[in-house]
Amino acid sequence: MYSKEWLRVEEIESMLSLPNLEEKYEIWILLLYVPALRVTEAINVRDRDLDLEGESIDIWKGKGKDGYMEKVPCDIATLKRIKRYSQHNNLRPNDYIMFSNKSGKVHRSHVYKVVNKILQQVNPDKTIGTHTFRRSRAQHLLDSGLPLVYVSKLLRHKNLSTTMHYLNVSVTDIQREMEKISDPMDKISAVI
Repeated sequence: MYSKEWLRVEEIESMLSLPNLEEKYEIWILLLYVPALRVTEAINVRDRDLDLEGESIDIWKGKGKDGYMEKVPCDIATLKRIKRYSQHNNLRPNDYIMFSNKSGKVHRSHVYKVVNKILQQVNPDKTIGTHTFRRSRAQHLLDSGLPLVYVSKLLRHKNLSTTMHYLNVSVTDIQREMEKISDPMDKISAVI
């Protein structure tokens, strides 16, 4: 079970701006947040999976997708940052980006411990799960105006209802958004 805690954009910025943040952990945060990867997907990303030309990351072991590859959008600046990190560490195409040592990927429980240790420097009162980055990214994109259907597609959910479990949308939020549109109910209300 993962925490249903969200991170504010400012908290993520603060985590990435810590003066003592190791490059390795900066990359972990970026991989979890920007393309909204599940931790199990992020730990399986290899150097060869970074597609700068297509501005995406190839995910091979996504949830329920063994042997099937999915392309996940990722902005070019983040991809270039990860690629520089890969070059700094002399990673070969088959090497994992999130490695515990050069030969192997990191374990998800270690990722959880690391991101919480980093977060404690920013907000000592908060504990998160590794899924929190994914959940936060979805909420931030929705808050910025990305339609729900695209947020759901980014998360690679089969159903919009799954995406809705990630989001913090209140009745007031829905009412506020409905006031911004030309609701067909306005015409129907005039008749009744």
